[in-house]
Amino acid sequence: MPDRPEQEARAAEETGGRPSHADVGSKVTHEILRKAETKAAARIEELTRTASALRDEADQYARDIREAADSYGTQHRQSVEKEARALLADAEEQSTKMRDAAQRKAEELEREVGQRHETLRREAKMLEERKQRVLESLRDVAAQLQDALAEPVKQAPDDESLVEALDVERRR
Repeated sequence: MPDRPEQEARAAEETGGRPSHADVGSKVTHEILRKAETKAAARIEELTRTASALRDEADQYARDIREAADSYGTQHRQSVEKEARALLADAEEQSTKMRDAAQRKAEELEREVGQRHETLRREAKMLEERKQRVLESLRDVAAQLQDALAEPVKQAPDDESLVEALDVERRR
């Protein structure tokens, strides 16, 4: 199978200027191969362009997805931060309310303790005064008993009552 023009020309001279069946077959084969190579090259180029276009499209899709994910992430983060700020503000408000309530309760308890302390002080003073009166009364009784024991006992008339017998003042 000659694939050069020189060989084809020599083969044509040998056959008397008429191409032989082998020459015709060779040319047809050569032409089919050339067309197949051209088609293959065109197909390869087309597939390469398609692959390149698909790769570009995939890259663009990946960029779009990445941007969408970044956007979603940003929105989600902002939403979470907003919710966190609201929770923090609510917690601070509740903390302030609880602290104020505790402060009021502490002040109330302090007033109650002060009042109770004042009440106990007055009661202690009254008890001290009462104790002093009782002590004075007991001293008087002791003095009367001492006076009664120190004086000679007179014979009490039988008709004298117990109250009259114990009346020290009358006996003096």
